[in-house]
Parts: sequence; C-alpha cells; structure tokens
Amino acid sequence: MTRDATTMAVAFGATALGVSSVSLLAPVLPELAVRYGVGVDRMAYVQTAVMLPGIVTGVLATRLARARGRRAALTLCLLLFGAAGLALAAVTTFPMAVLLRALQGIGGGGLVALSFLIVRSVSPGRRVRAIGYNAAVVSAMMVVLPLIGSTLGGFSTAAPFAFYGLALPAAALVWRALPATTPEQSPTASPASRRGPPREVLGILAMTVLMNVLVFGWMLLLTPLLLDANGVDLTWRGWALAAQSALATAATFATGRWRSGGRFALLTMAGWAAGALFLVGAGVLPGALAVGALVGTGLFYGVLNPVLAARIGAVGEGEWFGWWQSCARTGQVLGPVAAAWLLAGQSITLVLVLGGVLSGLVAVVVLGRAMRAAPPGPTDTPTAV
Repeated sequence: MTRDATTMAVAFGATALGVSSVSLLAPVLPELAVRYGVGVDRMAYVQTAVMLPGIVTGVLATRLARARGRRAALTLCLLLFGAAGLALAAVTTFPMAVLLRALQGIGGGGLVALSFLIVRSVSPGRRVRAIGYNAAVVSAMMVVLPLIGSTLGGFSTAAPFAFYGLALPAAALVWRALPATTPEQSPTASPASRRGPPREVLGILAMTVLMNVLVFGWMLLLTPLLLDANGVDLTWRGWALAAQSALATAATFATGRWRSGGRFALLTMAGWAAGALFLVGAGVLPGALAVGALVGTGLFYGVLNPVLAARIGAVGEGEWFGWWQSCARTGQVLGPVAAAWLLAGQSITLVLVLGGVLSGLVAVVVLGRAMRAAPPGPTDTPTAV
C-alpha cells in the first residue's frame, strides 16, 4: 500500500475501535442490567464510565503523540482499551464493571483523537476528504456495531465484550505499520495555539459538546430504552440503531463535495436544523411515525460531525484535535445523564421536544453569524462556522 493508504487504514481502524465502546453495548443494556442485578436506568453509568476519562485523555493522548510519537501513543491506547474491555467478559458485579469501563475509557479516549491527528498527515490534496471519510467510519461503525452487539448478546451477555479483544492484535499491527517518529518529527504547537484558542475554535468546541449531548443522550440512550419499554425485542433494537447510523453514514458521504467546496456554514446550519426537525417530530408524532423520526435523527449527526472535524483540523495544523475529542467526550458523558434525569421527571414527548428546540436555537445562531460574516465569494469563509 502507499503511504497515504497505510495512514488512512490505521486511522480508520483506530476510529472503528474507539467508537465501539458505547454503540456496541447500546442494544444489550437491558440484558446487562440483569447480568449485574441493577435497574436498567443505572446502565447510564456503565456507558458514562467509559466516556468520562476521555475528557482528559483526548488531550493527553495527542500530547503524548507529540512527545513520544504517534505509534507509541496509539499502541498504548489500544492495549489498555483492549485489555480492560476483554476483562469485562469475566465480570458479573456492577461496581467492577464500572471500574473496568473507566479503565477502558482511559485508552479509548485517545483513539479517535489520535486517528484524526494521524489521518491529517495524508497529502494536502486528500486531507479534507480523508477527514470526512474518517468521520464516516464513526457513523458506519454505529450501523454495524449495534447489530454485532445484539447478535453476540443473543448468545451470551458476556459475548459482546470479546469484540474489544480485537484491539490487542490491532496494537501489534499499528506498531509495525506506523513509522517510529521521534518527538522532533511530530508537529509542534504553534505560537497562536499557545496564546489560547481563537474564537472559531471555541465555537466549534461548544457545538461539539452539544452535538454529542444530543447524540449520546437523545439518540443512543433513549432510543433502545424506549423501544424496549414498548415491547421491541433485542434484535429490532439493534436494527433501529443501525438504521439511524446508516442515515448518518449516507449523509456524510452525500455532503462530501460540499465540504470540499468549503460550504461549512451552510452544512452546519443544515445539520442543526435536521436535529430540530426530527427530535421534535419524534416527540409529537404518534406510534411508528415517532420511531421513524428517531431514526431520521441520524441525518443530524451525519451532516454535522464531519463538518466540525474538518474545521477543527484546518485550524492550527490540527493542534486542536485533542481538545475537540475531549469536548466530544464531555458531551458523551453529559448526554446520557441529562437524558435519563429528564426522562425520570418529564414525559418523553417533552424531553424530545426540548432537545429539538435546543438544536433549532443553534441553527438560528449559526444562520445569524453566517449572515453577519457576509462571505465575499460563492463558498463560505472559515469564520462562518
């Protein structure tokens, strides 16, 4: 393979494993609650525990990559992620499961941040497209992983954890595939980044937090729990999550040419508007139409996530990827807790509508900023996001 092909293969593999920490287990949460002898509402802590360390390790992993090289940083993250995840197969107590998920999250928190940092090293002409493909891997794996999780869960509640063992041979492959870069060969922080994030970065990071709150709280947590409460079995819960992510993947590929053309503000606004439309629809529509609207929320993620990734990668030579992933993890931690807390005291209709209204407000803010920016040409300027 060419250097670019090898780089992208490593990055895509790291991304695929990094996103498996949550979506693989999402359809089997009710069964895992029985395994651990707790109420299904407490499974939010099992999902939160694996994401919480990433708030810190997303930044630390990219710093380790600059200090010791990307190969060493990614290999270490894979080993920790795989070992802790595989050990979960032998655990039947809730406290130990939460502890191992937290250990798994220390390694997993760096995987996606490092994958985007690595994929950015492809040739400049392919960079924006490669970042978009890497974002597509996220949503594509969210199609496959719920199906894998529900299928393995049909054999045994411990079986889905075997998937995490793939990270161990992946670590060996990464060690062979990536060059042994020295700290001097790794990118260094720019003077601008040392002064603090520019205004554009702050906006991207804030939107990243909110997007992940809605995805991991309103989509990944509420969807399987609500389907289970309405008598939908394990297999169909997996298919519902897969359909949601399939739409996200299709949207990511469909908007690739617009990202390459710099239509960032338009795509950002469209993503938030889609979130508003489908979340409100899921709250107010009856029966099967509400389920269809929940599936449709995949368009929100598929349009928005690659835009934010492309923009953060273009600022400061990729210097902010670690912070971007840490903000993503922050939203992923807050989302399930916020959704579960709201659902405990409010009707599902109100919870879904609240999420949609919040998404709609961001779309209005993005539209206002784009209009004030008044781009001089046919494509959007970077400051429009």
